[in-house]
Amino acid sequence: MPFSLLTLERFLPSLLKGVVVTLELSVLAVLLAVVWGMVIALASMSGRVALKWPAGAFIQLMRNTPLLVQLYIVYFGFGMAGFGLSSFSSGLIALAAQNSAYVAEIFRGGLQSISKRQIEAGRALGMSRRDIFELIELPQTVMRVMPPLCSQFIQIIKDTSIVSAIAVGELMYEGKLLSERTASTYEIFFMVGIIYLILTSFVMFATGVFERRYAISH
Repeated sequence: MPFSLLTLERFLPSLLKGVVVTLELSVLAVLLAVVWGMVIALASMSGRVALKWPAGAFIQLMRNTPLLVQLYIVYFGFGMAGFGLSSFSSGLIALAAQNSAYVAEIFRGGLQSISKRQIEAGRALGMSRRDIFELIELPQTVMRVMPPLCSQFIQIIKDTSIVSAIAVGELMYEGKLLSERTASTYEIFFMVGIIYLILTSFVMFATGVFERRYAISH
């Protein structure tokens, strides 16, 4: 069947259902990955071996094993342990866990790029360690890590397609269902690709706006 507006009208409603799930999964994974990643970054920079080594091991494990393998371990492993997580929850945990390792490295690089002289100057002024982190290190780190964080957020959106392997009804899963029920495989996945492009382009635009406003306010 040739690609046409009729094709778009026919398949778009089903694909949009998948888009909603993709957005839910992406937003939650981003939030968890940022929080989790910051905690791991601070632990990896800690002088305490009990924090530094486990954080480093977590980063290496998450970054050097495939997301699909991690997804299956979470989904089937928790099930075998009797916790019975849903497909959505399993996908969310796997996405957040792996990407938190990359986010941790991004934050660690940003924090380590702050001049030690600024920290020493804060101490000389009598600032507490918390005040130094919140007023000196964090604002500068946020500005420096926004470009790589944007890339990681885009990667999360694209990685949501992998959770279709455990039947999470996101965009890719809906596309697969449609292609199995029709003979319009090319048209369907062309539309899926365009939708992913729109989502990732929006993230790039929103990040650029945030960077400009954050720079002005600081």
